[in-house]
Amino acid sequence: MQLTKTDFIQYLNCPKSLWALKRDPDAYPHGEFSVFLQKLTREGYEVERYVRQYFDAIDERAVDFQRVFETDTGLFARADAFEATEGGETILYEIKSSTSVKTDTDHNHIKDACFQKICAERSGQKIDRVFLVHLNGEYVRDGDIDPEGLLEFADVTEDVGAILEDTEAEIDQALALLTETEINRDGCSCLHNSRAHHCDTFSIFNPGIPQPSIYSLPRLSAKKRYDFVVNRLFDLNAVPDDYPLSDIQQTVVIAAKAGEPQINLAAIQGFLSALVFPLYFFDYETFSSAVPFLDRTSPHKHFPVQYSLHILDADGQLTHKEFLEREPRLPDRLVGQMEADIGPVGSIVSWHASFEKARNRDMALLFPEKAEFLTGLNDRMVDLEDVFKADYVDARFDGSTSIKKVLPVICPELSYKELDVQDGASAMEAWQRMIDTDEAEANEIADGLLSYCKLDTMAMVEIYRFLSVLGE
Repeated sequence: MQLTKTDFIQYLNCPKSLWALKRDPDAYPHGEFSVFLQKLTREGYEVERYVRQYFDAIDERAVDFQRVFETDTGLFARADAFEATEGGETILYEIKSSTSVKTDTDHNHIKDACFQKICAERSGQKIDRVFLVHLNGEYVRDGDIDPEGLLEFADVTEDVGAILEDTEAEIDQALALLTETEINRDGCSCLHNSRAHHCDTFSIFNPGIPQPSIYSLPRLSAKKRYDFVVNRLFDLNAVPDDYPLSDIQQTVVIAAKAGEPQINLAAIQGFLSALVFPLYFFDYETFSSAVPFLDRTSPHKHFPVQYSLHILDADGQLTHKEFLEREPRLPDRLVGQMEADIGPVGSIVSWHASFEKARNRDMALLFPEKAEFLTGLNDRMVDLEDVFKADYVDARFDGSTSIKKVLPVICPELSYKELDVQDGASAMEAWQRMIDTDEAEANEIADGLLSYCKLDTMAMVEIYRFLSVLGE
């Protein structure tokens, strides 16, 4: 049974999940190939294209792309690039669309490269050196992409060598697992992981986990999670009252046991009373790409392409303004329209405001003549999400303060489900399609983008209204 690099990484994350994928595929919960994953795949191929250009410009370098290595035991690798130099040295290149060599728990590029080297050598091809090719995060596009400036080559031969023995043992363990026709289906190793790191088959191997559960506790340490798991303590209602938790974690437990939100009314009223009318409920949608899309942009750097703005006056009158850039260009026109739409007085209300503030700082550097205006927006900006971090806590938020978790609980009449665009990743994909297609389709895509961004700010308005009547 074939074991690819992707399979191996899945094995490292959860062995039983890989077994289910390979041995019981009909029962495996195959998810959709998300817009975000599609974007990553496209960007990977785009970076490889510039690696090819880089080597094509060097006449004496003969590099083989997408070379396959496989063994009779089932190992399979498709090397991004392989080079046999005139001096007899063999080099393996692993191409990444990131701006650095990553070794964290989510992405371990050294482990990826080590798998490729082992597969190549077990197939009979000696590998002398290993390089990670990644993007230069400081590169700024100016005209046609310069592959030499865009790319960085990191020699990770020693790093790969340091984990070679352990990785070989893990590969052998994975291959052995795949020969088993049945396994113990009672629980999987993901029980010890945070929810963000649960495998696709978590509910299959752990069907008794309630909702909400201990995985709904925000910022729960690995040590405490381990303690809960070994004591088979998953239901928040079963957590002892004197169990040592942080204040916010304890509040979530209290909310779950009470079956109702825990509300610090005085703190919420203090937050609301500090707001200055008119209130500008504001949200950006942005675009970013691995390979810089426009001049003066860098790898993975966001720039706004649209905004929605709901303006609420003290007398309750609500108006809406919006802007969508329909051409591939920097947000100079967007900033100009913002100046016309946003007055000099009034609180700018956002959700997870650090994102909007970062974009304003970036644009202040791009357009120094607008720096005073953009800095002024940041000075007036408040974060509505802050209320739900400690002062309005509901177990039904499932440990998150994302607006898409809060809104269905607070204002269930509003929903993203019927929209063509439903998240930031799909908004990026839609914007790129819009500027690359014919007018009729572009207009349809634009309507979807505007509807999505408008709902983001309307959601904030309704959540604000909900909070405003709490004390009445």
